Amino acid sequence: MNDENNLSFIFFLTLDERLPKAFYIFNEHLKKRGFVLVPIKIDQLQTIISTSGQDQVVILCSVTDVREFKFYSQKIRGVLKYILKSKRLTFIHLSSFSKLNDQKKYSLQKNYFFMKYPLSAKELSRTIVSFYELKKDQKTVWPGGRRATLEGGAL
Repeated sequence: MNDENNLSFIFFLTLDERLPKAFYIFNEHLKKRGFVLVPIKIDQLQTIISTSGQDQVVILCSVTDVREFKFYSQKIRGVLKYILKSKRLTFIHLSSFSKLNDQKKYSLQKNYFFMKYPLSAKELSRTIVSFYELKKDQKTVWPGGRRATLEGGAL
């Protein structure tokens, strides 16, 4: 898994002032696998993406009640298309509201995933960790190959 010196973070997008029960449940399961779950707000999201030293930034967002549904629809859905342009970001959306499934809308980005509640926290944690490890192992390589050079060094 991960060393103490090389901690990996998974970010939890909070939709309310209080942390939801889902945060504590996922935190417990992810901690057993060597990951730290960090709560963030929507205004911190862009800063996290740009300043994080991790190769892959995984963000969980859980919508469980009508108040969170309203906040997500008004605030997050509007900026989600801009946030998903970062290929380093993986947005995992957990909800019991099937109306919030934007999988068709963001399918070309391949970094938006919707999972419907009820979910097993243990299985979801295992899936997130294996996905994180898989993405971390993939190196982004320029598809065009190497730059052409002349043998003499002069143009």
